[in-house]
Amino acid sequence: MGTGKKILRVLLAPLAVAAALVCFAAAVDRLEQGQSAQRLQQVEQAVRRSCLSCYALEGAYPPDLNYLKDRYGLQIDEDEYIVRYCAVAQNLMPDIYVLPVSQGDGEQ
Repeated sequence: MGTGKKILRVLLAPLAVAAALVCFAAAVDRLEQGQSAQRLQQVEQAVRRSCLSCYALEGAYPPDLNYLKDRYGLQIDEDEYIVRYCAVAQNLMPDIYVLPVSQGDGEQ
């Protein structure tokens, strides 16, 4: 019986280490996902703030995203994010959508 307990301990130790590593990897992955979502939200907020600044100063929302880049210094990492900017009218807030470039293609 003593030999069986030793074998059980030898088998359980690597399994416990493997389980701990899996839990750690899952926690790191969740942290990275949370940071990605936060950066995405920050980009969208930056575009919205630039739009509001333009409206406050000029009395109209900008016609396109390039207007904000040229006149208000908006900077977007286009290798990381796709920004869909749809202006409806000068007095209506444009529809703004920000998506990660790597969404759905499996790359990081």
